[in-house]
Amino acid sequence: MRVIAATLLLLLVGKGAAFFVTRPEFGQGETNICMAAGAYVDRVVKTSPSAVDPLMIRNVAIVGHSHSGKTSLGEWMLYDEKVLTKQPLAGQSLLDSDPAESSRHSSVFSHFFRVPHNGHLLEVADTPWTDYQSDANSALDGSDAAVIVASVCDGLKPGTITSFQECQRKKVKSILCLSEMDREFIDVDNFMDEFEATLGVKPVPLQVSVHGEGGKFEGVTPLFLLNANGDIAKNDDPETEEAWMYLEEAVAMTDDDLLMEYLDDGTLPPNKVLLGLKTAIRNQKILPVVYTSSEQNVGVIELMDSIVAFLPDPVEAREDALIAACESEEGMCGMKPGIEAGFAARVVHTVVDSFGSLSILRVISNSCDGEGTFDSIPHNLVNMRTGEELKVGLTAFTLQGKERLPFPSGSKVLPGNVVAIPKLDSVQTNDILTVKEAVSEEAAEIQIEEATQVLTPLSRRAAELPLMYTALVSLPEADGKKGGRGKTNSGSDKLISALQAISREDLAVKVDTVKGSLLLHCMSGDHAQLIATRVKDRYGIDIELSAKPVQYKETISKAALNIEGRHKKQSGGSGQFGVCVINMEPLEEGSGVEFVSQIKGGVISKPFIASVEKGVREQLEMGGPLAGYPVTDVRVVLTDGKMHSVDSNDFAFTSAGKLSVKAALSKAGTRLLQPMEDVHFQVSEKLVGEITSIVSRNDGYVMGSESTGLDSVEIEAILPSASIPAVSDALRSKTAGSGTFVNLFAHYQAVTDEQSIHQIVDESPHRHG
Repeated sequence: MRVIAATLLLLLVGKGAAFFVTRPEFGQGETNICMAAGAYVDRVVKTSPSAVDPLMIRNVAIVGHSHSGKTSLGEWMLYDEKVLTKQPLAGQSLLDSDPAESSRHSSVFSHFFRVPHNGHLLEVADTPWTDYQSDANSALDGSDAAVIVASVCDGLKPGTITSFQECQRKKVKSILCLSEMDREFIDVDNFMDEFEATLGVKPVPLQVSVHGEGGKFEGVTPLFLLNANGDIAKNDDPETEEAWMYLEEAVAMTDDDLLMEYLDDGTLPPNKVLLGLKTAIRNQKILPVVYTSSEQNVGVIELMDSIVAFLPDPVEAREDALIAACESEEGMCGMKPGIEAGFAARVVHTVVDSFGSLSILRVISNSCDGEGTFDSIPHNLVNMRTGEELKVGLTAFTLQGKERLPFPSGSKVLPGNVVAIPKLDSVQTNDILTVKEAVSEEAAEIQIEEATQVLTPLSRRAAELPLMYTALVSLPEADGKKGGRGKTNSGSDKLISALQAISREDLAVKVDTVKGSLLLHCMSGDHAQLIATRVKDRYGIDIELSAKPVQYKETISKAALNIEGRHKKQSGGSGQFGVCVINMEPLEEGSGVEFVSQIKGGVISKPFIASVEKGVREQLEMGGPLAGYPVTDVRVVLTDGKMHSVDSNDFAFTSAGKLSVKAALSKAGTRLLQPMEDVHFQVSEKLVGEITSIVSRNDGYVMGSESTGLDSVEIEAILPSASIPAVSDALRSKTAGSGTFVNLFAHYQAVTDEQSIHQIVDESPHRHG
């Protein structure tokens, strides 16, 4: 296995280094990429680029803060390689093609596309990241590498921090791409210093940025060149000397042998710098940096060069995992990366609409003979999550954003390929699909990768993001009233089906029905509005969203003693008679309802005592006189009563119990209690002040905080349940979507603000006459 690893590394240097040669026009010269000239669909070449060797594939996710230029960068990559026939224009995005994305000028979903580059194939996922991170996480989980895009003029944003941290946690090899280098008044050195101070990693440039008259960003000069005979040489351009020295030292510091040679000789041979750099990136010891401007289309080609040269191919990406498996007592040796036990793929995205479902698969391994002869997708697969056997049809697509292109005729499905398969209706995003004979081997490999923390697309566990917003969903009626709240009728059935379909596509959406109400759980109020728009656009269903009802309660402020409840009815024949006398006392918060009988001498028989208790509890649940909310934290003591040998019955004493409670509540008076939530925020250390302010503005209080890693802190606070939607939206706004929280019910607490009390009472749907 170690021999295989060394051999593949040499192959990569030989093949991947070709990015430094003057780039031939597509279709000229020898290449492993095949793309026939064809007709155009709008601005997109109709046929799809492909590869014949997995070593020539790079599977990459573009991640980073919102509005940092990720989608624009992806579209310029397509244009520069003549997949797009016209320059990318604002408002005419190939990738952000959903109506919601067009209106927001921002990505909402992950989009997948293929770019041929210098004999290689880039399989790229453009992710929305901070705004809709669940979808972005799924795309990143299925990738071997990532390009972290950061706008240098905006400074270090939360989305940049979280995307880097996720890449580190998931063991995804990365390049940092500084975008918008053409803007005025940028300070690259300051950005680098802030990045290092915050995240503990010093980015290492692979290029020198070139600036012309007036400081205009005009291009980049790489630190490596390739001679005509294929030898790698350091770029001797004087402009690169300082950057080369910095790179050389940074590489030496990642390896003891290189460091000793560097200290002894004062320098390293360029080929050792290159090999050391690739190894350091693979081991996440160096974060390389490149410079771009999407608006000026500067540095985009060089970015693709760097992806090919320094990020792993699918075979290399699997090597470390297979070495760990070989070294494990439970693992196997001799497995070849990309071949292994047979076919395996991860579902990285799901599209569901009125026409059906489309599952986007990232192929992990594939071999029809176990020796590296690659074939098409097997027609019989097994979902490892459910054990269900799946039938795969003959139709498969590659994707160029919104365009679904037929899989190239005669092409084989290689490790690293991204393929779209329709009609896998029971499959969900993050599922692992394999062939029946490989299920046990793949399951064992997943366990080994998790145990050794050598994570790959096969073994990365999907992170379950906390759903911080809950909305009540209803169907509008002709008279403007709300209806269909989870009731069984054709309209609400269609609505539930539509929301369930969206929850398959968006893992940050969950739907449930509670006490006849249909509840939507998602990330934020903005996310809920997006879901409503999608339900309207895709399924033609208008829905209304409102706040989830808050379960307020009431309690008494003082005791009410010797309160009688009398039920008497005589209308011929047997009558109804029951009398009970109670004391009602306040209890500590959280005590609930206590019922105590002090009846002596049999003035009320045991069955009728139970009837009184039943009436007492029912009336307390029906609500207090203030706002009609259930009454709690009271003790009701049955002290006396009367019964009739003929006319007394269960109904009479149940009614007497209710009447006594109504009279006691009226005499004692009630006050409002509100449910409080124990909320745990996870944010950047820089945002502690913002969170404290959010908590204070929403009538909460901070309990404490604890550092949870580099630039990460957990803050515990107590907040009213009613404030959670506002807190969710405020957190999203202040942290640009990077902050999260989880909340659990803590306790009930008195509402003391008079204005709040009046508002709650006025808006209560339970208020009695």
